[in-house]
Amino acid sequence: MKLWWGLGVVLVGVAIYYCLIPADEIPGAFDFNDKLNHVLGHASLAIYFAGLVPRHSWWKIFVFLLVLGTGIEFAQYYMNLGRQGDVRDVIANCTGAGLGLLLAWLGLSRWTQWAARLTGQQVTQ
Repeated sequence: MKLWWGLGVVLVGVAIYYCLIPADEIPGAFDFNDKLNHVLGHASLAIYFAGLVPRHSWWKIFVFLLVLGTGIEFAQYYMNLGRQGDVRDVIANCTGAGLGLLLAWLGLSRWTQWAARLTGQQVTQ
C-alpha cells in the first residue's frame, strides 16, 4: 500500500508541475481543451485516491482536490508565467473530482484489488 501512496504523491507532483510551467512549455498532448483537462485530471486523481481511502472518508479527497486546484489557480495568477488563474478552472476541478468520486462509487475504486490480483498480492482497505 505504501507503494500506491508514493505513486499518488508523484502523480500529484506531476500534476502541479504541468499546471505551473510557463504557458509556452505546455506539451501539445495537453493542449486540446483546458476545461476538459481540468475535469479529466481531477477525476483521475479522485478515482486513484478513492482506491486508497475508505469510502466514508472520500469527502477528504474532494476537499484535498478543491484546495489543490484552488491553490494552483492562485499560483498561476501570481506567478506571471503566461498562465491565468480562473474561477472556471476551479469549477471544472470540482466537477472532475465529483465525477471521479461518482465513478469510484460505481466500481472504479476497486482498481487496487485488480492491481493486487495482477501482482499476486492481497489488498485490504
